[in-house]
Amino acid sequence: MSISPLRVGVLGEPELVVRGLGPLLAAAGEVDVDLRVVPAPTPQREVDVVLLDPYPLDRHDTTARLTWIEAVAPARVLGWGWRLHPALVRRTLSAGARGVVAKTCGGVELLAALRTVATGGSVVPPTGPMFPGLSDRQAEVLVLIGLGQSNDEIAASLGVSVNSVKTYIREIYQRTGTARRTQAVAWAHRHGWAP
Repeated sequence: MSISPLRVGVLGEPELVVRGLGPLLAAAGEVDVDLRVVPAPTPQREVDVVLLDPYPLDRHDTTARLTWIEAVAPARVLGWGWRLHPALVRRTLSAGARGVVAKTCGGVELLAALRTVATGGSVVPPTGPMFPGLSDRQAEVLVLIGLGQSNDEIAASLGVSVNSVKTYIREIYQRTGTARRTQAVAWAHRHGWAP
């Protein structure tokens, strides 16, 4: 099944990014792409897919951005970003996105992902274990610490109490042999995480 033109909305990105995507997607294939800015996280009936970075490098409002995924329904969401750590990919997919791609992907890969999501499919990057010796939840907490979130922000992001966050952090320290947040983040970097 093919959709033509493929109607793509871009939410939460500067105009420069949106304008740059047009020629990139046009050169990538023989699919007509109707690219537009989605000005706010509201229901989108005029686009097939919304492209959204739930973890922008300059922001800490990831909880709010994850709620945007449901807010733009009935359009499907393709997450894209610089941060593709397995914990972040899982959170994005759990929030309702139909796929995730790297912002470093080429036009052909991005167009293929957009087409797949527009036609009801999913695009999930291959992921390995998040961090050796940590549970998925502990890994999520460690990634959010690395993104600069406070205990209160982590609790709100994950829907748990601050005391639960403190427990996860103590467990992270024990399992990683660290004693402070900065040491735990350095451990995460040594084990392949990059913000």
